[in-house]
Amino acid sequence: MRLAFLLLAVQAVFAQPLPPISQFYKDTYEEMLRMSPELATTRGRHEYDDRWTDWSAAARQRKRQFFDSRLQMLKRYPDADLTAKIIRFDFQVRLDSMEIEDYLMRVRQQDGFHNVVYLAIDRMPARTVHDYENILARLRAVPAYIDQNLALLSEAIAHKMTQPQTVVNVVNQQIAAQLAQDADHSALLEAFRHFPFNIPQPEQQRLLAAAKETYNTQFLSAWKKLQQYMTTTYAQHERPADTLSSIPGGKEAYAILIRRMTTTNLSAEAIHEKGEQEVKRIEAEMQKIAAETGFTGTLAQFQEHLKEMPEQRFHSKDEMLIYCRNIAKIIEPQLPNQFRHIPMLLYGVRPIPAEREAATATNAQSPPPDFSAPGWFNLNTYEPQNQVKYDKESLVLHEAVPGHIFQISLAETQTQLPDIRKFYFNSAFIEGWALYAESLGSQLGLYKDPYSRYGQLASERFRAVRLVVDTGIHQYGWTREQAVEYFKAHAPEESLAEVDRYISWPAQALSYKMGQLQIRELRTQAEQQLGPKFDVREFHDAVLREGTLPLDVLRDVVTVYIQTSANR
Repeated sequence: MRLAFLLLAVQAVFAQPLPPISQFYKDTYEEMLRMSPELATTRGRHEYDDRWTDWSAAARQRKRQFFDSRLQMLKRYPDADLTAKIIRFDFQVRLDSMEIEDYLMRVRQQDGFHNVVYLAIDRMPARTVHDYENILARLRAVPAYIDQNLALLSEAIAHKMTQPQTVVNVVNQQIAAQLAQDADHSALLEAFRHFPFNIPQPEQQRLLAAAKETYNTQFLSAWKKLQQYMTTTYAQHERPADTLSSIPGGKEAYAILIRRMTTTNLSAEAIHEKGEQEVKRIEAEMQKIAAETGFTGTLAQFQEHLKEMPEQRFHSKDEMLIYCRNIAKIIEPQLPNQFRHIPMLLYGVRPIPAEREAATATNAQSPPPDFSAPGWFNLNTYEPQNQVKYDKESLVLHEAVPGHIFQISLAETQTQLPDIRKFYFNSAFIEGWALYAESLGSQLGLYKDPYSRYGQLASERFRAVRLVVDTGIHQYGWTREQAVEYFKAHAPEESLAEVDRYISWPAQALSYKMGQLQIRELRTQAEQQLGPKFDVREFHDAVLREGTLPLDVLRDVVTVYIQTSANR
């Protein structure tokens, strides 16, 4: 039945007249936004702010048909450009991984479907009565959104594609914490506690009353239904082990996700081996820096020594926030030393909400392209007394400048690119760039003592450890306990919640180091081939000016830059 449906769709595509390719890109992008209203919100498009993505079985089938038909249409353009090459790759890996992601990764502690509600409303504008009515509409639509997602999870159970107990427990803890918040304290109603002056007082009172009524009757009712389903039905069907290979076709699914997340054809075995090599290399460099400080013990002992140094300790969440804000302001004036083009940097540093901080890693949100809202460096300030200062410089470089917020803001302002390119995302490029950005600290006013340089290496080692642990779990069947032991030995400064993240999101953790290694290799190639003609600002421009790229496309783009620069 599905094959016949797809054949009819393909025939319909080939019967249509072919629009100019620029119109094809525009129409394709607009349809992607219509299908994903939350995505539209994050991109500064607010026509769909009153609704959620349709997760019904029929809508998911239409989504698959859309990507299939667009791939078929692309084949009809004789001289496809770089954008077409990127779309072909992106749509194909989307199709290959669609069922895995829909069934498996709707349940996840970082941005599972329960947290998407909070993340989307956090990005919605709240400046006019219409904006507030959109927030109310989305809140009122939560019950239908939950019903659709629970139906999807029942399909996942039928296909034996579920998360393990490790993940389910964390998600259920988050849901319980969200349920415990009343209307006066929920982040969902934050906008209703801070109305702009242009909204008259009677309207403010009306909107606030409607928000509380909606929250208390519709949202809480839906969330209780979600909690009941997750703690009973879903929990009874958790997959038997943490490894993805414990579900039917798990090894094949992991290979698909590796392709999706790394944009490479490398095998899990090759990535695992590369990770072990990188851990060994980086630890040798870390040992040298420890020796610079006069320390003569092992790396593990040096780690304990750092934890005991009073000057490396935080005492409060506010102290952590101030410390990281200061680092960002040290970096920003130095950016012209490394970059020819610098985007508007509208962002702040804030803590991750208390109900999510224990299981949510530090992360970044870039501002929408219309700057209708700020970007955010969302800092994990959980148990600040157990966190250290020496790794925070690399963290700010990674998440804020010149990492995620810088790179994504720059991509979104590239006027020569169609929108579908400005907002294209793949984890290997974006996370690879952010990890590479950590290596630029010495040129950006940071890493002035051996401890912060040690912190930069510890951060890089952490990403190398991910190559070993993620493949260990999902390819080699490591238990959580085995992963934790390796983590403790080679990334002791990091929270063990990271291991649970890799269990819930197979292959995503591979993208950081694989992307960074590719960018680093290309820089070495450019330095060697260009010699005195090498300009780091031109190299960074070559890497960034085309927006996010699959790694093989990035290699082609930088190769052209090297050839062009050599011939000047």
